[in-house]
Amino acid sequence: MSDREFDQAEGISKDRTEALSDGIFAFAMTLMVISLVVPPISRQDAAILLPKALASMWGEFLIFVIAFFVIASFWVSHHRIMQRVRFVNDRIISITILFLFFIVLIPFTTALSGDYSEVLVAVILFHANLLVASILLTVLGFYIHHHLADLNPGIEAREWTGRDRALVIPVVTLVAIGVSFVSPQNSFWCYLFIPVILFIIRHGLARKSEFKDKNQ
Repeated sequence: MSDREFDQAEGISKDRTEALSDGIFAFAMTLMVISLVVPPISRQDAAILLPKALASMWGEFLIFVIAFFVIASFWVSHHRIMQRVRFVNDRIISITILFLFFIVLIPFTTALSGDYSEVLVAVILFHANLLVASILLTVLGFYIHHHLADLNPGIEAREWTGRDRALVIPVVTLVAIGVSFVSPQNSFWCYLFIPVILFIIRHGLARKSEFKDKNQ
């Protein structure tokens, strides 16, 4: 074992860092459902009032679905980023812990914006939460890309193909923040463009790869 590998072995392992991340992601995604609360209805009136009560919660369901799948995309991106390294250093651990802090906050800001979807402050907190988390994940990706020789000795240096995907959520979130000043409730619809944009990026990368192969 080299001196560098020995120093890394003395610190926190990559496996423990990923285990902590997976646990927090699983907890945050499970906790999301607590934000969905049906108003108290008596058993006698349930047959009549329950369908109306559920229908009135469509806005909360929308925010729940958006937040759940955004967290899921964060988990997938974090997994792909961490796959590229063999070692983690103090900088990666610090960025990851800060990133996970904002992941843990998402159930709270989701519940808050679901209950007060017409209140600008509540909606901005939700968007800001996702924005900061997405920026930190992007920072982590860029840091690993630029220090890959130290974090994974011997790996072939290549372009970070996930760079464009990493910028999608921050850009969409900034758009949602802008829309929220005009219509807080409608700002959540901006997130529905994320899968469309990601599909276009994936299609573009696939076409680029095919073009490269044909010209080699």
